[in-house]
Amino acid sequence: MAKARVSLEFIKLSVAPKIQYVRDRVGDMTGNPNFTTPDVPLATITTAVDDLETKFNAAQGGGPAQTAAQNASEEALDDLMREEAGYVTRIADGDVVKITSAGFTATQTEPTPAAIPAKVENLTLKHGDQSGTILTNCDVVEGAKGYTTIITDNASAPLTVQNGSVVLQMGATSPIPVPVPVGQNLFLLFNAATSRKASFSGLTSGTRYYCWKYAFNSKGKGADSDVVSIIAP
Repeated sequence: MAKARVSLEFIKLSVAPKIQYVRDRVGDMTGNPNFTTPDVPLATITTAVDDLETKFNAAQGGGPAQTAAQNASEEALDDLMREEAGYVTRIADGDVVKITSAGFTATQTEPTPAAIPAKVENLTLKHGDQSGTILTNCDVVEGAKGYTTIITDNASAPLTVQNGSVVLQMGATSPIPVPVPVGQNLFLLFNAATSRKASFSGLTSGTRYYCWKYAFNSKGKGADSDVVSIIAP
């Protein structure tokens, strides 16, 4: 299991809140028995934050030179705080209580569980440059690891997905993994890839094809997109 670390989200704070945040961390670490020998002395951080506050005040209503001086001071303070955060992470060794005793926020120790992807939206089909070629695309689905695209010349093909595979259910017979055996009177292809885009070639020009997609990840299969049709070029 991953160990908790100090979150560095505070680096994204704007200048005024960052100044207060750093002063608070100096206060939390002063006399803290968990962190007695900081890699960056607290006095050094105090000097740096004082410098940033001075230059921040000068930049209010000042010109480009004052703003550049503020930015340089902020960058220097950020570097010191990254180093201090690394020290707290090292000494805490994954102990969230110790991290928070210094006032820092701990990172998650467990990854956020993945959710089954949402329905694929805005499936589009268009002709490729070659005869019998159809190109497909769709919107990005958050959390998807890949997309499966299915194309068939049978609008009512009794297709399902079982254990991650597309299968054809013919009446009471057993599911038939695709590609469908000769004699089932159905043309069907499918493509599973990390890309939202999929292309199909070798189709019969002038034939209408029906297509849909679904997204998938480690949790399983998302809902099918709406079925879209196009006549192959």
